[in-house]
Amino acid sequence: NLSYFLGLVSKHDANDLAPALKPLTKTEQLEIVWKLSPPERLVELQLTPEKLDHWVNIAGSLIECGKEYNPSSSVSVVDVFYAIPLRGSKSDWLNNQLKPWSGFSRAEPTYTDVPGQHYTLMDFDHVPQFQKIFRSRLEARGL
Repeated sequence: NLSYFLGLVSKHDANDLAPALKPLTKTEQLEIVWKLSPPERLVELQLTPEKLDHWVNIAGSLIECGKEYNPSSSVSVVDVFYAIPLRGSKSDWLNNQLKPWSGFSRAEPTYTDVPGQHYTLMDFDHVPQFQKIFRSRLEARGL
């Protein structure tokens, strides 16, 4: 998924590649993704094979942290911004993955639909609109 998030391969290619990459070593996987990556995107991201490997390690660590994370306590209020998820529908993501977190908010949470997909939320196409939405939520909170 990281190669897709970084724009190194398309979503279709990422889905097609996944089964073939699974039995390979990490080094072999990285070599294949590197060869498929558009050179201009690699330059844009200032990626080297070593830096891509570092990104993979960080992404893997974040996934592991998430698996072990067991939330507790609560905060005064939660504002949730959500976009089209990587998998499934937006409504399923909202209702089954995000709304259960309301138990950790002492006030009623807000759920704000934002443009783009989860991985494109901060792309140039979406940042200006997201910024407006985010600022409006901050202002609504008196911040």
